[in-house]
Amino acid sequence: MLMRSGRLVPLFSRYGVVLLAALVVYFIVRSPVASRFSHSNVALGKGEDALGPNKIPAAQGEEGNGGAAAGNGGLAKIYKKPGERYAPIEDPFPWLTKHNKMPPILPNNLPPNPHVPEHTPLFIGFTRNWPMLLQCVCSYIAAGWPASDIYVVENTGTFRSNKDAELSLQNPFFLNHTQLRTLGVHVLMTPTLLNFAQLQNFYLHTSLQRGWEHFFWSHQDVIVFSDEEVRKKDRDHDHDHDPYATIYERAVGLLRYLNGPDMPAWATHFFAYDHLTLVNRDAMLDVGAWDTHIPFYASDCDMYLRLHWAGYWQPQSEAGLIFDVSVSLDDVGALFRLPGSHATFGGDAALEALIPERPGKEVELRQEQEMKSWVDKEGETYQHLVQVAGRMQEAKWVGRGAFRNSWQARQSGGEGEPFHHHPEGFEQGINMLIDAGRRVFAEKWGHRGCNLLELGIEGKDAWKLEKDWDAQSIPGEEGGDWGKDWMGV
Repeated sequence: MLMRSGRLVPLFSRYGVVLLAALVVYFIVRSPVASRFSHSNVALGKGEDALGPNKIPAAQGEEGNGGAAAGNGGLAKIYKKPGERYAPIEDPFPWLTKHNKMPPILPNNLPPNPHVPEHTPLFIGFTRNWPMLLQCVCSYIAAGWPASDIYVVENTGTFRSNKDAELSLQNPFFLNHTQLRTLGVHVLMTPTLLNFAQLQNFYLHTSLQRGWEHFFWSHQDVIVFSDEEVRKKDRDHDHDHDPYATIYERAVGLLRYLNGPDMPAWATHFFAYDHLTLVNRDAMLDVGAWDTHIPFYASDCDMYLRLHWAGYWQPQSEAGLIFDVSVSLDDVGALFRLPGSHATFGGDAALEALIPERPGKEVELRQEQEMKSWVDKEGETYQHLVQVAGRMQEAKWVGRGAFRNSWQARQSGGEGEPFHHHPEGFEQGINMLIDAGRRVFAEKWGHRGCNLLELGIEGKDAWKLEKDWDAQSIPGEEGGDWGKDWMGV
């Protein structure tokens, strides 16, 4: 026995330290685990709420209510508080739903028949908010753009779900193929969800495939009108022989002007910046198309700057009235001057009782009341439509445009439908990609902002410049000159 115990002494001396270390690790790990289960028990109702005064006990928690729910072996999951919820949207064009036919267009705004010799396709990209898209499309048709030249590009990432009528009106990605076909509009579908730069390259790809050397594209958050009160002579239209020209006729005249003899090489023509843009396809391809590393904001700066450095002309002029809006009319039929279709919208400052300090509010309110009986019998007037569109644009830029893109997240339904996305999560993901794109732009050009021309930066400088700010303390998407456009404005 003494010999055996003597043999154990070296073993203890050799492995004692290892055993002692194992015991220490055990108690270190065990302590926070036990503490966590203790806190979990409190959250489940055994004592004061350890999750904070605004949290709901896990037994009563509900996903989306900022509460806690039991899961993962009894541990508490803490949910975010839900974001703002909007009222369900209504049918934006009841007349079209009821009659299922093309509404009448004013004689002066009928498109040319036969069609002009040029190809004049107009791309309008769509991801979210059907009422806004329908309003945009209808405004172009009512203003005289040939419906057969309008190509809505469905960029929802829901594959055939809209074409097969599997999404509901409250779904942010809902699009009504049937109504667009009734209006005479084409619908193209992207193979998957594209970012803005990729969507622009899809336009270029489509124009190559179809042999279109030029095309137009428009944002969906606009309302357009032909200028029915124009009296001036424009270089793009012969007013001596035709005193009135629609937005389409003036845009075609501009295309012919730019392609005339002795004109400089051009890439784009802006109408109200790029809310409506005429594109020379081959100029875009010549400089490498859109940089898809910059998915959203700043991608336009990058594209137009590279065109500028390559020597392409990018002029601007007017072709009609274009309003940048973030809300849709309650009844899109008002754009066609249909009797009984009133040009009203939620949050109209002229009718909002909570904004008494608005200049001329009493006059506007009286005019609105006087218009009702007229519209019921005759339909809207051009002047009133323009006034309302102006107020819609004002509403978008309240607070310096802090909520100008809120329209993109105004629908929150569709749960359980194909390819459903959590609306707030989808919006948050887009915003993160926006920030990432600005960081890429800042890394590419060494500056936070689009005003590269005033800094003497050139196209050959891409990816070669040191950053002109302290990147260790300030990320590329913040500060700098992000408030300026590529022309330095």
